[in-house]
Amino acid sequence: MTKSRRLTLAGTIVLWNLGLIILTGVFLMVSLNIFVQIMLPAVHVKPNDILLPQDQEVIVPTIEVNQVNEEGMLISDVSFSSELIAFKGQVLLFSLICLIIMIILGGIGAYYLSKRSLWPVRLLSERLMKINANDLSVQLPVKELPNDELKELTESFNTMLKKIEHAFQQQERFMANAAHEFRTPLTILKTNLDVLRSDPSATMEDYQQLSDIFEKTLKRMNHMINELLVLTKNNDPDKDVIEVGSLIRKVVSELNDLASTQTIAIEIHIHLDVEIYGNDILIQRAISNLVENAIMYNKPQGKLIITCTSQEGECFVSIMDTGDGIDEKHIPFIFEPFYRTSEGRTKNKAGTGLGLSIALSIIKKHEGTIEYSREQTMKGFIVRLPVID
Repeated sequence: MTKSRRLTLAGTIVLWNLGLIILTGVFLMVSLNIFVQIMLPAVHVKPNDILLPQDQEVIVPTIEVNQVNEEGMLISDVSFSSELIAFKGQVLLFSLICLIIMIILGGIGAYYLSKRSLWPVRLLSERLMKINANDLSVQLPVKELPNDELKELTESFNTMLKKIEHAFQQQERFMANAAHEFRTPLTILKTNLDVLRSDPSATMEDYQQLSDIFEKTLKRMNHMINELLVLTKNNDPDKDVIEVGSLIRKVVSELNDLASTQTIAIEIHIHLDVEIYGNDILIQRAISNLVENAIMYNKPQGKLIITCTSQEGECFVSIMDTGDGIDEKHIPFIFEPFYRTSEGRTKNKAGTGLGLSIALSIIKKHEGTIEYSREQTMKGFIVRLPVID
């Protein structure tokens, strides 16, 4: 079965233009001939005008006299005059010739204009053929295009390509980081198991130690899987009124022991107990992740300052610490799942690298934002959430 050949866009434009030209030409031709037909039959002839010199031979058309008016004018119907019939025929032939010329010239012009106007489309098509999943850095030409809707479409497409490229790179980093995070505990399990199997004098105590290692490692892996499940949930959480100040105090009370262990002093400044609309458990988890990060990556004998304010319909929660902060090159990637700097892996070996990702996901579900901030000796995160009107 042969595949039907589809008409190209250029061909479609040419046919539409030809159709409009033909319709316009036919309308003009018919209108002209109707106008001639209506206007020519009625002629006015004065009696004196038909008196001609005797020595001049003139052919006078046959006239049927219908009426003489008060001024002595003869109103004659000469519609059947052979001369007028010939004239009408010439008008019709001339209009037909003009119509054919207009169709030919219009077709040529429509073809040229379609090729000219579709040239940017062909240029974009050639560039698009070069784009593939392995190379999304190709940008479509913008400067070469006319300043019209096609240029706006190209700019939008370039923006979309950049987002797709970023998404692919993010996915690659996620796979690499996830593989690293899961490979480490599996390697620990396998190494300990191989050591025990190769030891013929292994005792029940050795097996008990191996069991403890397995239990601890499997708990960590299960924790990572549960964290990933939190990130993949797209359903809207149940929401209620939350007092942000009370929630912050609750988070700090739960993390006081960890802060004491790390010798970190925590200060809380609640300028206004703001109320927001959200899920208490999720918001608490997001704030807790940020506070825990500030404790774990702080300096010994360091300080953590948590501030809650309200301004222009937004709640600002600032979580700043005296730690070394995050290097500029890592800032664009800190909210990606499993992304951790080498320093971060050293300081917090128990971490999964999902804390900031989960915090961002939760805050986004509540129509808020998180941004990294540096203020002199303090570094940390600022959370913005819409307050209740």
